[in-house]
Amino acid sequence: MKVEIEESKLQTAYANACDGVKDFMESLFGKKVFEAAKPTLDDYKTIRTYEDACKALGEPIFEDPNNLPNHIIALMKLETISRALWGRNFQPKPDGEGSKVYWYPWFALWTKKEVEDMNPEQRGALLSAIAHAGASAGFGSLIAYHRSSSANAYIGFRLCQETEEKAKYFGQQFIELWAEYLKFNFTVGNRLK
Repeated sequence: MKVEIEESKLQTAYANACDGVKDFMESLFGKKVFEAAKPTLDDYKTIRTYEDACKALGEPIFEDPNNLPNHIIALMKLETISRALWGRNFQPKPDGEGSKVYWYPWFALWTKKEVEDMNPEQRGALLSAIAHAGASAGFGSLIAYHRSSSANAYIGFRLCQETEEKAKYFGQQFIELWAEYLKFNFTVGNRLK
């Protein structure tokens, strides 16, 4: 009997396996097959978990001695993952002139079907909340207008990536952590394999 396994699926299984299983897989298939699966700062797609990010950065896995809220722990993990996704040579710096573009994961809170299935009152409330420019808050964003001064904090810079592709990967691959960080009552869709 002959069994064929896609290399990408084998590497994903290896990346998620414990050390004993990894040793077994290496003896069965050879170490070379799994070199691409090891977390590295040279290929952001090898960072598939928070633990991978820690391994690639050479940092210990965070253990919470103070019983912090889950959304704070999730933010700390996302910041670590973001640094690993930046890679070895990328050093993000805020640009006061605004000439550099950074990308942030965006999330759809409702599917098209869910919006279509809303009754007119629900849909109207949703659209008026989106269109209202006087005050917006939530999802890591706070905007205050029509006061004695104005303050904007649109997104967390530490969670930005230098390409749209990386930001999309960051949002999709780590969707459960994002959901925990954002602490909103929504369901989580599919994650990249």
